[in-house]
Amino acid sequence: MTSRSSKPAHVFLWTIPRSVSTAFARGMESVPNVAIFYEPYASAEHFGPEGRLVPQGTQPTEMEYTFDKVKLMLEDDALTKKVVFVKDLAYAVDRRYEKIAKGFKHTFLIRHPAKSFSSYIKLMESTGTDDVDSCFTSWLPEGLAYKELSDLYDHIEKIEGQKPIVVNADDLVENPKEVLMKYCEAVGLPYSDKLLSWDCKPKVEWNMAQAIWDLEPIYNWFSNSLTAGGFKKSLSKPPPALKDLPKTVQECVEKSMPYYDKLNSFCI
Repeated sequence: MTSRSSKPAHVFLWTIPRSVSTAFARGMESVPNVAIFYEPYASAEHFGPEGRLVPQGTQPTEMEYTFDKVKLMLEDDALTKKVVFVKDLAYAVDRRYEKIAKGFKHTFLIRHPAKSFSSYIKLMESTGTDDVDSCFTSWLPEGLAYKELSDLYDHIEKIEGQKPIVVNADDLVENPKEVLMKYCEAVGLPYSDKLLSWDCKPKVEWNMAQAIWDLEPIYNWFSNSLTAGGFKKSLSKPPPALKDLPKTVQECVEKSMPYYDKLNSFCI
């Protein structure tokens, strides 16, 4: 089955950290004539001159990543003849909705908070930092990413007049073909089974801030997704029990569950 649209498809995938979203983007590499943008707004938030979450003790390194310039980059006329797929973190545009590029369909990827935060703290532990809790929270916004994702959904639905598509990461890794067929049909992307697997080497060049590449050896943001070869069904196992998680993670999960449950009710 192939979904086709007569117009170029410009699509945002808004999400939270550690959501299998990089694997999602890898699958999208197989869409013909696609341009992949990896976290341009998050790069502005963490590494740009206007960022609110620039890592402690560092200075902005991506001076070109202002929110206005990211908006213009994504709206550029040169991109109108391509399929444009943007994977980004919703909290980066919180209280900056006017900076969101126009002409896009908005989709959301969620994952159970116990899984997302467990993966996130393990990533921080792998860096060898002496203060895991501080490192863990310093990259996260006030609403721990889930509130900001929920707020953005409300904005897109009520102000922009779109009914966003929502995908649960568990559904994606358990039944990738079924979920991606529905997703592609909904947003006007052509589906093929090529979206389900990939080689170690990216099929297309990703548009990504250099700062993300530079920190990859330390944080291993996406190395597993780049080399996995496809969606790992093992990731759909039940979330860990709350009592077995570190206290910091427990608190984050408890605060985030209402927003997760709300968005989960809208999943395709």
